[in-house]
Amino acid sequence: MSVAVIQRGRGNEENNPMKHLVVLGILVAITFTTVRNKISHGPYDYDEADYMSAASLGLERNWVDAGSMPLTDFVAAGRRSGADANQRAGLSALARSGSDPVVYRHWHGPLYYFWLTIPSSIKANEHTTRELSLVFPVVTVLVIYCGSLLILGGIEGQVAAILASALFLWSPVTLETTELAPHMLFVLWYVCGLMLLAKAAAGGGRRYYYAAVVCAGLAAATLEVAFVLILVLAIFAWWQRRQLGADLVLARNSIGVLLATVLVSWPTGLLKLNFVKAYMVMVYLAVFRKGAWGDVTFLQTWSRRIAVSPVEWFLFAAALVLLIATGKRQDRRYGMVFLLFAGLMILATLRVYAEGTRYMTPFFAAVEIFTAWTLAPMLVRFARPALVYGALGVICFSLIWNSERQLSGFRLNENPAAFAVIDAIRARGLAEKTLLIPRMDIPTLHYYFPGMQTQAYTDPGEISIDRRDRHFDAVLYSDGSLDTGESGAGR
Repeated sequence: MSVAVIQRGRGNEENNPMKHLVVLGILVAITFTTVRNKISHGPYDYDEADYMSAASLGLERNWVDAGSMPLTDFVAAGRRSGADANQRAGLSALARSGSDPVVYRHWHGPLYYFWLTIPSSIKANEHTTRELSLVFPVVTVLVIYCGSLLILGGIEGQVAAILASALFLWSPVTLETTELAPHMLFVLWYVCGLMLLAKAAAGGGRRYYYAAVVCAGLAAATLEVAFVLILVLAIFAWWQRRQLGADLVLARNSIGVLLATVLVSWPTGLLKLNFVKAYMVMVYLAVFRKGAWGDVTFLQTWSRRIAVSPVEWFLFAAALVLLIATGKRQDRRYGMVFLLFAGLMILATLRVYAEGTRYMTPFFAAVEIFTAWTLAPMLVRFARPALVYGALGVICFSLIWNSERQLSGFRLNENPAAFAVIDAIRARGLAEKTLLIPRMDIPTLHYYFPGMQTQAYTDPGEISIDRRDRHFDAVLYSDGSLDTGESGAGR
């Protein structure tokens, strides 16, 4: 009986755009309400400062990587200093003494930094610049919601659209990723690409496959782990070879579209092989640098990831059980591209041991969409509409509760003296002087004071030695105090 009612209601469900706008408005409004007081007002930190330095070079210089180090020099510098922990600070300072946009971008592609040139050009403050980055999850959720409606259709599509959107928007993985980083733009590209592949699997044909290839090219010009999406494209073409009529023409055109997209969005990534630098750095960090992303182990990393989003992981486990229990169904292949991508991405980033939630973003949206697309049809088939939406309500309440719990202390421990240090440097006329500073402060001070010369220390015990053997105008201590050498100054 419930199935018949659902079938009769499908036309109304799909032809009521105002209802969908209201649902999307509620989803986004709750998101902004949850995160509004959790976005940092402080100075740009290590990565953020480098990214803003890249953006300050302008769109054109980032597009063509003007002034980038030749690949041979990059390899030589890495072999000379990269393996020596005592020389890394000097290598860091040397890299920031020039204007190589690839270095400031941390060897990522340029697309995200095109975006950052906008707040940089209008001189938006730190908080506003971070707030503006919420545009990426908002656009992504539009893709998730509309894609779910169009591909699954009817009330199954509606339930999947709401569930997938809530899982994505209200996850701490999304809500905590408000610092400046290219990860959420990468999420947008891969979600678009996987949605297009799902549409191709639903009978859309080659045009959707080629559109997914374009998304893969844009993803490659954003974050180096885009190779996983390219691999999924290849696997999908073989898997759906009958649907796509896979042949040499499809392979040739796909390679051509991918290369053309990368050439347009990041020409020197291919022409100067700058994309190779990113992979060399990834291998170096994963293999040779212990604790490159954080001083945690594999078990601590995954314990943290499960603790951050227990609701999502529980639902994902339930979706996997249902997938195995129900066997092969015609509509299951639509969500399988998301499961395939998530599994391969987890394998590709397995060596990334970190507590930060942004390192979950390359795979977690795919996990959430697969979960929603697997659970929604089962809910609709075996429950009355009232129970379906009741279950949705319970899940949404659980997600909101968990996000509030997780974000309760997030970004609340900002250092109120951070801007005071910057103001003190300006007030004492040290903006273009030589300062001895903690190594981790190099990017931040370089962004705010590009004319400053810095010498770094890791251990405060080094200060007395450096002070005797080197020339500098002031010392910045780890507690934020300044010492210019004058009697009683700064301490």
